[in-house]
Amino acid sequence: MTDQTLERPWRLLIADDNPDDSELCLRELKRSGIPFEAHVVSTRDEFAAKLRQEDIELVISDFRMNGWTGLDALSIVKEIAPGVPLILLTGTLGDQLAVECIKRGVTDYVLKDQIGRLSLAIRRSREERDLHEAERLVDQALRQSEARYRSLVDNAAYGIYWERPDGALVYANRALAEMLGYDSPAEFLALGNTAALYSNPARHNEIEESHRKEGRVDAFVDWKRKDGRGVTVRLNGRCATDLDGSGSCLELMVEDVTERIALEAQLLQARKFEAIGQLAGGIAHDFNNMIGAILGWADMGIEEAEPGSRLHRHFEKVRHQAERAGALTKQLLAFARRQILEPRDIDFNQSVTDALNLLEKVIGSNIEIKCSLGIDLPVVRADPTQLEQVLMNLCINSRDAMPEGGSLIIETSKVSFDDEACKVQPLSHPGDYVMLSVTDTGTGMDSATLDRIFEPFFTTKELGKGTGLGLATVYGIVRQHGGFVHVYSELKMGTTFRAYVPVSGGAAAPAPVQPEEDPQVKGGVETILVAEDHDGLRQIAAETLTKLGYKVISVADGEEAVRAFLPGAPEIALALLDVVMPKLNGPEIYARIRAHRPDIAVIFATGYSADFALLHKVQQQGLPVLQKPYTARELARKVRETLDHHPAHSL
Repeated sequence: MTDQTLERPWRLLIADDNPDDSELCLRELKRSGIPFEAHVVSTRDEFAAKLRQEDIELVISDFRMNGWTGLDALSIVKEIAPGVPLILLTGTLGDQLAVECIKRGVTDYVLKDQIGRLSLAIRRSREERDLHEAERLVDQALRQSEARYRSLVDNAAYGIYWERPDGALVYANRALAEMLGYDSPAEFLALGNTAALYSNPARHNEIEESHRKEGRVDAFVDWKRKDGRGVTVRLNGRCATDLDGSGSCLELMVEDVTERIALEAQLLQARKFEAIGQLAGGIAHDFNNMIGAILGWADMGIEEAEPGSRLHRHFEKVRHQAERAGALTKQLLAFARRQILEPRDIDFNQSVTDALNLLEKVIGSNIEIKCSLGIDLPVVRADPTQLEQVLMNLCINSRDAMPEGGSLIIETSKVSFDDEACKVQPLSHPGDYVMLSVTDTGTGMDSATLDRIFEPFFTTKELGKGTGLGLATVYGIVRQHGGFVHVYSELKMGTTFRAYVPVSGGAAAPAPVQPEEDPQVKGGVETILVAEDHDGLRQIAAETLTKLGYKVISVADGEEAVRAFLPGAPEIALALLDVVMPKLNGPEIYARIRAHRPDIAVIFATGYSADFALLHKVQQQGLPVLQKPYTARELARKVRETLDHHPAHSL
């Protein structure tokens, strides 16, 4: 160390009861060039007082003084100013005593007849003091760092633990204990080994092997909570030094991803159903037109064939198969959320009650039906026929799951979902719902089956025992009403389906009175415009109306339909307009026609709910809609009914 490092004066305390010796010490300090400020004392009390009063950096003490010694001075330093170095300046000091003094903590000793060593001893003491101070600061920083790290680990939101290469648990934080349902980290560590956490022991061996080979782990595993329930976690960790420095261990962070994986699965399922729904809806939409044509030609053949004849029976079979195909397309459209709904504010409990009589007939006597309906349920806006279809399909599905009999429980209740609850159900929105629950004591389903139960044509029944569209229809109907379906099932324990439909906030409307069907289909002499781009359906509609006495103008696109109303064209009493047409759609055609004929009667034909976006304005006007596929009788009745109720054309 150079003199430059000692430019700041050292604050010294000199303890010596001999003035000559203390003067000798001061002269040597001045001669050495060491800057200093010195306090000289001769008694124990003065020594202790100065240590308390002054910020002393170095003590120089005689070994033998009147009534006390240098070792007494050392004891006082340790008590009052620990860490301050002490150099003994003595006339004589034997080797044994010198060793004892150094052991006790004396920094160095200088014999008075070798006082020239004093400056060297001072410089060395300062170096040692600076070194000790640096070590102290490093140690303090290390302890603070360890404390911060420990606090960070103990209070982390994620679970953290250490395990040895054999899986033995070393440490765990509180977050991990709470995640797994333990009261404290100590209770968790009592498991002893991480093998006890794994639902699948083989998976534990895979993780340990990955640890040994790669030195780190990043994996999703299934663990068991304290109560035995499963939890899916992500493990992410690396090799580290054991907490006590005794060897290597694996330091792991644990994230509970059970909820996230469930949400991702639900989102994937929803996207899959959306894609399947678009395909099914598109097929069913086009198929509807073909079925309508088949039904029309079959009806016409039945009318023209002699009753009881072989040809008559053939046409009836064609019609029967077409009706079955029509029902199939309706189910596909229901799954695709493309069917035409006729919603109104209804009492859900009343709908369930009305369906019970029919349910008792189709369920069977070996199954006990229990019903628990919620009190004061709010009103929902829904198509009552479709909700009845949901209940019937769920109950029939439950019946088929109980071939030996069992119990079927039907429940309704009001349920509210807040933002937090909606996080675990991606198809829901915050608000109030009416829940329909159907529970059976049947065979139950495994997870692979649960993943596919709402897919069209997926069925676990024997060949020919079901189409696989029942639950797909339920899914589509509930989703089209703005709700969602939740399923819980365990093998050999049964299944619970819960369908949630949003509350409307209105008052239940009385059920509409269905008019008695007139067996006679009336015709007329008016001119009808049939605008339909499907050739078969356009032809059968024209044929049906012509046979009833109407004059028919057929067109295949929107622009042709508008030209039929130009000045000089035949007087048209009613326009039958397909909603989706080439060049101009149905509502656009109607808007242009009304510019020439504001009094024109109109019927919109559609079988696809996506068309209702186009029909929104005309729906508000109460204009009639004919749903595809329609029969010849339905077409004839709708045309006559519309004409009779239209002021400009009523007969």
